[in-house]
Amino acid sequence: MMNEILKKWILYAQADLDAAQRLFQSPRPTNWTYLLILWHCHQSIEKMLKMLIIKKGKELLKIHDLPRLAKMSEISLSEQQKQFLEDLNEFYLRSRYPDIIYKSLPQPDKDFTITYLQKTKVFFLWLRKQK
Repeated sequence: MMNEILKKWILYAQADLDAAQRLFQSPRPTNWTYLLILWHCHQSIEKMLKMLIIKKGKELLKIHDLPRLAKMSEISLSEQQKQFLEDLNEFYLRSRYPDIIYKSLPQPDKDFTITYLQKTKVFFLWLRKQK
């Protein structure tokens, strides 16, 4: 039963990663497109970290802070991986409605976005291998 639950989390996380990739192929991307791509990257990694927390039999908190979730998952991260999570954490949008955004938003461009999309794919695969 537990394996089925974990598989669902992985599929859910993969769907966010797929959505990010599809958005990147948008014919007329805007700053909002890049923000949504990075938001989906954040969501993918968030779900993978939550899957690892569940896998270890720990209580799952409904939080979105990637560094905190990584700590809760008890995985060993390099400094580079920790920095990646800190950077990606900036793209969790409490609200996706432009008139009620709570903080100033980053202004990612195409190059920044593709770099973080690729880093997310690598980190996603690394998280799948964690025990």
